[in-house]
Amino acid sequence: MQQIDAYTIKCPNSEHAYDVKLICFNESCRVNRLYCIQCVRDGCHVSHHQNQQELPKLFEFIQKIQKECNDLITSLCKQMDLAYQQFHLLIDGIRSKYQKSKQQFLNLNSKQMNSFFAETIQFKSFQQAIDNQIQQSIKQFQNQMQEFTSNLKLAELNYYSISNTYILMSEELYEKGNQSIKLGYQLYQNDKRFEEAIKLFDQALIFNSTHQLSLFSESLWMLSKYNEAIIWADKALEVDPKHCNSLFCKGQILLKLLAQSLRRLSKYNEAIIWADKALEVDPKHCNSLCCKESKDAQHIQ
Repeated sequence: MQQIDAYTIKCPNSEHAYDVKLICFNESCRVNRLYCIQCVRDGCHVSHHQNQQELPKLFEFIQKIQKECNDLITSLCKQMDLAYQQFHLLIDGIRSKYQKSKQQFLNLNSKQMNSFFAETIQFKSFQQAIDNQIQQSIKQFQNQMQEFTSNLKLAELNYYSISNTYILMSEELYEKGNQSIKLGYQLYQNDKRFEEAIKLFDQALIFNSTHQLSLFSESLWMLSKYNEAIIWADKALEVDPKHCNSLFCKGQILLKLLAQSLRRLSKYNEAIIWADKALEVDPKHCNSLCCKESKDAQHIQ
């Protein structure tokens, strides 16, 4: 294990026996940014020596980026909150202008009745205009979010993806992983302590990728982290395309997103597709049957 507190990190170059002493901040650099004295002797980073710092600067920089990342996330969340507030104001305004019960209508005077009736006559054109514009805006926003997420290239990060090399760990670590699975499943299934369960499933992923990825996804879903949950459900399906829990989990997530989406019908259909996929694998999968039946009933209503 890296002794970060003691600042002893082995050089990324496996042929070098020295510890890391220097780091490179040059944005265009393509060699190891953490390097040792042997790397210096080999001429690494000689073209941009002005961008080199001693190792302690690394941890200062990591803390700085962590804070800036949190600030960015907070800012994005605030912007989304403002958008939601504006959206709810719009919904309330539409209701106030176009919705009245019979009794509410009869409580109006004749001029108010005439005005309300005249506005409702124009509702169809308003409906078409706002529906089309909102759908286009939402679609554009979704595309932008997908592009930003894609640009993160998470699957290419060696510290994000699951490495198969861990499968070759010793029997002792394997048993430790099984203990994490058991405890994590207990927290997940019985105690509903999803945050703690996620940490344990994260430790156990290397031992049973498909099942733990699915549970990891479900825990994120329970915490309303739907986009992250879908990513991990997809990872489980990459390992086993017919993994029933993962198929069901993805369907459930999409159904949950349905409630937050203006494009209700398309999300409904997509969720049913995933529920059907789960049923194709296991026709008796109780959760999928329940999920589909409940949404069919809502759709009929």
